[in-house]
Formats: sequence, structure tokens, C-alpha cells
Amino acid sequence: MKLDLSYALAAALLICAPQLSNAQETERNTNEQAPRTLIGGQGKMTHGGWAAPTASYTRMLKQDAMLVGLRGGWLVNHRLTIGVAGHGMVTSLGNKAYDNAIIESGSLPGRSSRFNMGYGGLLIEPIIAYKSPIHISLPIIIGAGGCAYTTGYPWNEEHHDGTGDHHDFNYRDDAAAFFVIEPGLELEMNLIPYLRIGVGASYRYTTDIDLPGTAKDALHGLTTGVSIKVGKF
Repeated sequence: MKLDLSYALAAALLICAPQLSNAQETERNTNEQAPRTLIGGQGKMTHGGWAAPTASYTRMLKQDAMLVGLRGGWLVNHRLTIGVAGHGMVTSLGNKAYDNAIIESGSLPGRSSRFNMGYGGLLIEPIIAYKSPIHISLPIIIGAGGCAYTTGYPWNEEHHDGTGDHHDFNYRDDAAAFFVIEPGLELEMNLIPYLRIGVGASYRYTTDIDLPGTAKDALHGLTTGVSIKVGKF
């Protein structure tokens, strides 16, 4: 009787083995064919976010310039940030070509012009090899900005403000707006779970600006800088 039972069990295993193998193969094929999202995969989507002060070096009007800024956003599945970014120049620049141009137009400035600019907009930042403590990000800013010259003129009675106060200078502003796109490349290092430091470079493209004594592509240029990201990654 025991011998018959052993034969029956062996026969059942031989019959079921192909069925189990086919079931495993079907499950494997189903997993392989399951659709994947562009920013996720098959697992549960994760969410994070971060903010980062930035400091950058660039050249504008053939002079050295420093930009400071802030950027941040929503981090999707550790792989893609969608947010905002902005930069402003903290070193005001002079431009003798602009000064000469307004003198030729009939104005007589009492002091040299100073040039300033800033811009910001949408930030899109894919991350490559996000699981590695040292990895690459590809930030791109798409937005708009403005730039302007401020020039001082000696005070005169025609510009008296009626308050009894005499000001040393009156001011003239020449300004222009522009659209900007700035793709970049950054090397990021995870210091602790909620802190990352990045170093990188980007190139700023803008639409033409129309200001006296100023090249239309004066704002184009390479930028190098650092960022300190704080958040949930």
C-alpha cells in the first residue's frame, strides 16, 4: 500500500512540475512586459523636495561677475526635480562704451554707469545614477529676466523735488527684458541624508538685448558655481 502511495505521489509531481514551471514563466513574462513610467518604474512612486542657495562666477561685458541665487522644487522618484530657480548679479559692472554712447546722444553723465541683471524661471533637473553617493544632475532653467544701466547726473534746479532737499544726483535708467535658457551639468555629493553639495557649469543663452553701447549677445556666457541642497532626497 505504501509503495502504491509513493508511486502516486511521484506521478502527481511529474504531472504538476510542467504546470508550475509554466506558471513561473508566465509570471516572469508578465513582469517583464508591465509598462514602466518615464520617471518611476513599477514600484510605488516616491516624493521629495529640496531648496538650495547658489553662488556662481561668470563674465559679462568682458568683466568678472558674481551671481547669487536660490533654486528648489519637487523631487519625483529620486530621478527628476521640477521647480523654480533664480539668479541675481551682486557685482555691478561699468561699461565705457555705454557711457560714450549716451554722451554722443547729447547727455552729460556726472558719474559712470553701473550695469545690473537678474533672471529666473522653470527648473527641470534629471538625475543620473541617483543611488550613488556621487552622481550627475542635468539642470536646465527656462525663463526670463531683465538688465539695466543706472547713470547719475548732476542735480539742477529743474529737478528740484519741492521739499527743500537738494540731491547730488538724478538718475537715468536704460533697461531691457530678455528670455533665457540655461542648460547645465553638475557633480553632486551626498554628505548626509538631507544635505548635498554640487559643483558644476552651465551656459546662458538669451534673446538679443537692445541697449546703447552694448552687444546684443552680451548676456551669453559660461557660468561655474556651487550649490548646497537641503531637503528630502
